[in-house]
Amino acid sequence: MNKEEQSVQKKRFSQIWLTSRTDAGKTQEFMAMGLGVSTKTVQNWENGITSPDLFMGSEWFRVLGVNPLPYYLSYLFPDLFEGLSPENDDDAIDQALMALIRNSTAVEKRELLFLMAGRHGSPWYSLLQLFTAHCHTSMQSRVTAARSVLDSYEMDAAAGRLVCPSNVKPDIAFLKNAIEEGKKAVIAGKAGYTNVIETNGVKKT
Repeated sequence: MNKEEQSVQKKRFSQIWLTSRTDAGKTQEFMAMGLGVSTKTVQNWENGITSPDLFMGSEWFRVLGVNPLPYYLSYLFPDLFEGLSPENDDDAIDQALMALIRNSTAVEKRELLFLMAGRHGSPWYSLLQLFTAHCHTSMQSRVTAARSVLDSYEMDAAAGRLVCPSNVKPDIAFLKNAIEEGKKAVIAGKAGYTNVIETNGVKKT
């Protein structure tokens, strides 16, 4: 990659920080204070002069209280995810969905297959409506529902009552952390949260 191409990549990467901040309605001064850096540092990130490391990038979205995935997808796959919405035509939706599946981990694919075709007794379309309704509720309602699901899972697991004990299991540590981050978001009056947890030296987001 030559210098011109690197410059274009840096500029595109900087849009992650600028776009997410403006979407959340926060100022550069707000981000600087929340991250413990100077306003100049935030400006440099947004102008592509420098870039935050992995930790500070995660903290950026935690301070904003938004989901980082849409912004990273727009950077990685600009032709597919830039400005993508449910109103796009079927071909655009198909391509974006296929890209998501191709770039999912092996475990994520198994989890998705379990939801769609597992012998758990719940039809996939019914689960899809449940997830859709869940995501439309307030953050507080989602945290409350998630706590209930986690409690039910742990009690059934302890009692040997899991419906599909030999199938892929949920990442309980990640789920617990997500619930706590969601609770923090509710208390702070934020609409979303970032969930980052390190397992065996690997960060999951």
